[in-house]
Amino acid sequence: MALPRLESLRLPRSRALTPQRRPWRWLLLALLAVLVTLVAALPAAWVARTVAARTEGRVVLADAAGTLWLGSATLALSAGAGSQTATVLPGRLQWSVSFWPLLAGTLRMTVSHDEAMPAPVAIAITPAGWQAQAGAMRLPAALLEGVGAPFNTLRPDGAMRLDWTALQGAFRDAPGRPAGLYGHLTVRLDQVSSAVSRLRPLGSYRAEIDWNGRAGALRLSTVAGPLFLEGRGQLGARGRFEGTARAAPEAETQLAALLSLLGRREDNVTRLRF
Repeated sequence: MALPRLESLRLPRSRALTPQRRPWRWLLLALLAVLVTLVAALPAAWVARTVAARTEGRVVLADAAGTLWLGSATLALSAGAGSQTATVLPGRLQWSVSFWPLLAGTLRMTVSHDEAMPAPVAIAITPAGWQAQAGAMRLPAALLEGVGAPFNTLRPDGAMRLDWTALQGAFRDAPGRPAGLYGHLTVRLDQVSSAVSRLRPLGSYRAEIDWNGRAGALRLSTVAGPLFLEGRGQLGARGRFEGTARAAPEAETQLAALLSLLGRREDNVTRLRF
């Protein structure tokens, strides 16, 4: 009696490879999960170090708490790296980062401050540039010392408010649009005083700035005296300012020393050139 012939059983090719592929799939998923966990757990202190490095020490996030995605810190502003002092704003700066826009290559975040900012501001950053919503911020006028002359001599004190339209920043040049900042800012200085003058306050002032790439056009006017300042200039790598300063008749004697520090007297006014 002949034995039945045994035939080998062959699995389809796709099924035969499946057991070999599964370990690699699980390994990739595990690595991806670890990477997402590490990024999600990045502490706010890492954000603080990054901001300080990118701003050359001008913006300091002290006492940072939370993570990259949701955190807060005390905001301090200084004249830059090497500065021995910094102005600390009362209250806390908060930020939150949306995860899903990152998959499309956009970092979308919302920034607010419980003391200095009346409303949150949304910021979007892409490889080509960034955009920020219109907003406002209240700051001490003492921060102007970091700008340089003449503020580092005057050492101003008072209230400063910044209002800006929607701002755009380009990281690289494009046809007809060089890299830089685009938008309009208004700076209001109220009840300003100076460490080199006993007369307080010196006045209130308004500056309009139009940024168009690497340079910004500046217009300065006086809201109230007794020290009247007017002028125009340009901000940027080749910044310059030309204007005039004069004192109200009843304050000429008290402001004589201050005016001599600001510039040369010509035609009954002090010429300002910086």
